[in-house]
Order: sequence, then C-alpha cells, then structure tokens
Amino acid sequence: MTYENHRASVTRGATDLRDFFTPGRGIAIIGRIDNDAGVARLIARYGADVKLCFVNPKGGEVAGVTVYHTIDEVPGEFSVALLRVGPANVVQVVRNCAAHGIRRIVIFSSGFSETGPDGAEQESQLAAAIAETGVRVIGPNTADNMFEQFAVPDGHRGGLIGLVTQSGAMGRPIVEGIAMGAAFSRWITVGNEVDLEIADVIGHFTDHDPARVIAGYVEGFKSLPRLRAALSGANRAGKPVVMLKIGESERGARMAASHTGHLSGNDAIVQGLFDQHGVTRVRDLDELLETANLFAKLPPETGSRAALYSVSGGTATLMAEIAGRYDVDVPVLAPATQKTLARLLPGYVAMTNPIDNGGQFTMNATPEQRRAVFDAIAADPAIDVIVVGFNAAFGMLSDNMAADVRAWVEGGGAKPVIAVWSSVVTEGAGYADLVASGVPIFRSLDKAFRAIRAFGAHRDARRHFRDRPPIAPTLDLDALETPGIVEDKDAAALLKGAGVSLARQSLAASAEAAAVAELAFPRVLKLSSPDFPHRSDLGLVMLGIDTADAVRQAFDTIIARAQAARPDARIEGVLVQEQIVGGVEMLVGLTHDPHLGPAITIGAGGIHAEILRDVSVRPLPVDEQDIREMIGGLRIAPLLAGARGRPPADLDALVTLALAVAGLGLAAGSKLAELDLNPVIALPDRAVAVDALMVAG
Repeated sequence: MTYENHRASVTRGATDLRDFFTPGRGIAIIGRIDNDAGVARLIARYGADVKLCFVNPKGGEVAGVTVYHTIDEVPGEFSVALLRVGPANVVQVVRNCAAHGIRRIVIFSSGFSETGPDGAEQESQLAAAIAETGVRVIGPNTADNMFEQFAVPDGHRGGLIGLVTQSGAMGRPIVEGIAMGAAFSRWITVGNEVDLEIADVIGHFTDHDPARVIAGYVEGFKSLPRLRAALSGANRAGKPVVMLKIGESERGARMAASHTGHLSGNDAIVQGLFDQHGVTRVRDLDELLETANLFAKLPPETGSRAALYSVSGGTATLMAEIAGRYDVDVPVLAPATQKTLARLLPGYVAMTNPIDNGGQFTMNATPEQRRAVFDAIAADPAIDVIVVGFNAAFGMLSDNMAADVRAWVEGGGAKPVIAVWSSVVTEGAGYADLVASGVPIFRSLDKAFRAIRAFGAHRDARRHFRDRPPIAPTLDLDALETPGIVEDKDAAALLKGAGVSLARQSLAASAEAAAVAELAFPRVLKLSSPDFPHRSDLGLVMLGIDTADAVRQAFDTIIARAQAARPDARIEGVLVQEQIVGGVEMLVGLTHDPHLGPAITIGAGGIHAEILRDVSVRPLPVDEQDIREMIGGLRIAPLLAGARGRPPADLDALVTLALAVAGLGLAAGSKLAELDLNPVIALPDRAVAVDALMVAG
C-alpha cells in the first residue's frame, strides 16, 4: 500500500484490540493441532477460563476435546480464530470464519510476502478478502504469544512494559527479562501486517493497556502517517516508546538522481519521525530490554544527575569515564555530604563522586552503617539517581553490597537506584538480591549510561511534544505532470511560487543574450538541460565571469562541452546567474518515499555534500521548531553561528526558506520525487538557493 493510500486511511477509527485478548466466546484453533501435551501448554498459556475448540479436516479428538472437521460444524459462537493452515488455504478459511461470525483472526501461517513474489500474491489476495469481509487480522506469519500471561516478578517496582515485535523469535529474549526483574503487560507479534500493524498495537498499549512503557522490535513500517498518529497518542498519554529499528534501506537511494535522494533513505526518514516524537532508539536486544525496564521503573520526572558508587576504585573510575562519554552529569558532592561520608568510610577512599568504599567497608561495617552511606548520598540535593556498579561476583563483597541495595530500597530509599551487574556469574545471592530489590539492572556500564542519557533526553523532550498541522500552500503543479527532471525555468517558477528565495538569474539561448543579461558581475554560467543533472562534474558550470566578452566565451565553451559529452542532449540554453560571494553552503531538499511519504533534508551543501554526509532528515509536516532543531544538530552549525570571526548567517532566513520547501513538499505530495537545492547560501542578511534539481514523480 502506498503512502497516499495510507494517508487517506489514517483518519479511520482506531481498532480496539481488546477483542483479541479478551475472547469472551473463546478461541477456535483451525488447522494444525498439537498433541495432548501441546494442547495442555495452550490451555496454560491462554488461561483455563478461555474456551477452546479445534478444527481440522481429519476430525477426531485431542486431549479429550472434540476436533471438528470444519468451522461450520462448531456449535456456538467464538470471538477469535487462530489459523494454522497452509498459505494456499488461508483466504478461504478467513471467508469461512467471517461467515461463521468470527471477526478477529490471528494468522499463524507463514509462506506469504516473506517468501517472494508468489507469497506476495497470496498476501494480496488475503488483503482483498479482509477488505471484503470486514474482519480484522493480526499476521500472517505471526505467533500466538499475544495470549500469553506474564507473571509480575516478586518485589517488582515501577510499571509494566508493553512489547510489540514483527518477529516472534526476537521478542522472546525480551520477555525473558522477567528473570532480571522486568514486568510485561503483553507481547504482541504482528508478522507481515497485512491488516493491523505496529501503529495499531502502539495505540492499544496507549489507550487500553496498563503498560507504562512501549517497547518494539521493528524491521520496517507500513504507514508513517498512522505511526505518527500512534506516537502522538503515546506522547499525550505520557507513555515513552523505546524502539529497536533495523533494516536500513538503500533501495530509494540507489535510484535517486539528487544529493538529497542519496542522503535521505528510508531509515533516515524513520529516524526523523523518532526525533519529532521522542522515540528512544536502541541498537540491540539487551539494550531494548534494559532501557525499557529503566523507563518503566524510574519515576517520569527523575533527573539525570548521578552519584556513582562502587566497592572498587577501578570500577568507580571506569563508571566516571563512561558517564562522561554519554554526558551524564556526575556532580561533586556537597561539602556536608562529603563530611558525613568521611565519618562512615575509610579515609583513603574517594568521596567526592564517584564514591569508592574500598571494599573492606562492605565486609566489615554493620548493615546500618552501610545503608547510612546510601542515606548520605541520597540526601545530597545535587543527586537525582544512584548508580551502583558491580564489576564481578566477589562473594561476600558483592553479596553484601547487593543486600544493602535491597534493604535500602525496601526501606523506602529516598532516590532511585540503578544497578550495573557486569559479571557473567548470576547464580549467587548478590544478583538474586538485586533482582528481588526491583531496581533496574544493566549488564554493562555503557548501556546503563546510554539509557540514563536517553531517559533524560525523553524527559526534556516531553515539554515540546506537539502535533504538526499539515499546512500546504496552493500551487500550480503543472510542471510536475511529466515524470523526470523538470526544466530549470519551470522548476524556478514553482520554487518562487512556493516562496523559496532564489539567486537572480535568466535563461539565455545565445552567447549575446547571456552577455547583455541585466545582472551584475561577476556572474555564474551553467548549462540548462534535464540530461545533465550534475553539471559541475562535467565542467558545465563556470564561476567568476566578470566581463561581457568572458560571458560570450563561457557560453560557447559550456555548449561545446555539453555537445561533446552527449550529442543527443536536450539543451534549453545557459543559465546566467548572479554570483553569491561568501556565506555558508547548505543543502535543503525533499524526497518522497512511496510508503513513508515526503521528507525534508537539511545539511552541509556544496560539492562535498555526499562526502560530508552532515544532514538531518524529518518527515513532513514540520514546523519552525523542527527546522531549528535540524539545523542546530548539524556539525556545520557553528559555521552558521559565525565561527572564527566570520559574521553569523541569517538563521531566520534559512529557516524561512526551509519552511517554504516543506510547504512545497506537502502541496506536491507524490508528484515531487526529489528536490535538491544545493547549494543554498546562508549569508549574513539572507539565504538564497543558487542551484536546483527537481525531479517529478
């Protein structure tokens, strides 16, 4: 389904997935049937109070339960059907279920679009059957784990995690996090998303589920508009989203004609949406689990100023090093706090932050003295959270420290605690106490401090969450009716109509016309031809032309070079343009992904744009704050601010130009495949696009 079709459907009413998970009339399992032990596992998974029936053409009996030959033989009504039939039979079984009054279907069967063209055709037929019958479907190529009941660990503190994955295998390691104290409301696997998709599940977790945090493992998204709506809903509900998004795609970039197209791939657009909606992106499965667990357990307004506490000076030093790597603030403790610690700890240990208790203190001091150290740290007004580092399972040493964490937390500790257990040994009493304490646990310092930074970033971003109205100007889009590169004069007219500031220019059909153009010297001459999208590569752009005779000569040279390079090229003439001197070269552009829609790219421009790859991408619509955030996050941003004594660029003018480009993108939609304004010169008093490549979709 294309972006345009999804954009039209995003306004439909949200689907209430509770019907899937509270099947009051029971679940019909159609197709493959497990043996008696397997059926017993199903009953345990779904709950003994859920009525099950089985349908298989062979009939018979399993675990004392009748197996019906067809769904029509089944007495009574059922709420949900779970299909385990071959892919060739799925469409007919879906129709049979609909005729029998079953409106919610989970398709376990695989063999669809994930297998290639033939499977994709089967999936297309399935989509048609779903549309005709009005049933709602999760899958195909999914699992039945959405019915699984998860126990909340003893000693759990904080909220629950709602987990959505496209792959069943990749979700299991996450829910196994129960063993380290994480707690889950539900795990939903969406498979191929022929009907319901990731966005629907996020909406369910937002509106109808007790989850405090939404976690996801995702390979790709069907519809950016629906995802945007779901993320906006999660923001309004105060439910953070932590996402492992893989599958970076270069399919669009391979076909792109412009710098913008090469730099703005599918994954860059998704990352831009994440930036707009405060989605925390992680890089692997254990980071997904541990980061989501941190978000679920810490109070939402917890600050990020950390006290680092360990039994080892080496561990404390490494903790401080990695905290610095992720810009986690480690404040020096107040003099009063240090004075209190000096009465408790040996005189030879560090007490300013990080705090090293020397190890012997943990083994020799009383439990009350050890917990008093936590009290003193927590009482410091500069500290928001205490990070306790365990670099090894040291027997009594680590066991006592973990017991201190548990006792202090269970006694109502005044500040949140985060534990980092770096050892591979998890069988001892120390690790068990950490799990029982209910504090968030990490297995590496790196991921712990990265998660603390992400938590702080999300906390700060919540102040700016907002919806962005898709405001588009009314423009004459006739120039985009024919696919391919748009002629320079038509592109310039469309850009001017959208409010984009362009360098003064005129199109000359002869050397004499170029010489007498009413433009100041020096001038720039460049070939105007849709057959040469990157003119400078072939010497078809000439700068610094400062006399009329030099203009005539440059005109002839450019035409000769073009004809020699490609005798059959369509040549409209030569653009004669004012030469902009100074300023910072930027790139502003648009792309249109068939599934994700239009996106704007802003970055470092000029001939090195693709080498530097200093860009920010966000899907449309955007607002002024988006544009300023995009520009401010670039490595080139200090040049715009006036580095090394240079005058600062007119940032407001650059923002205005970029917003005009965004308006054009919304107005044009899929008619505009690519737009490359490179360079846009950001000057002290204006921002001007001096070169444009426009490609109609």
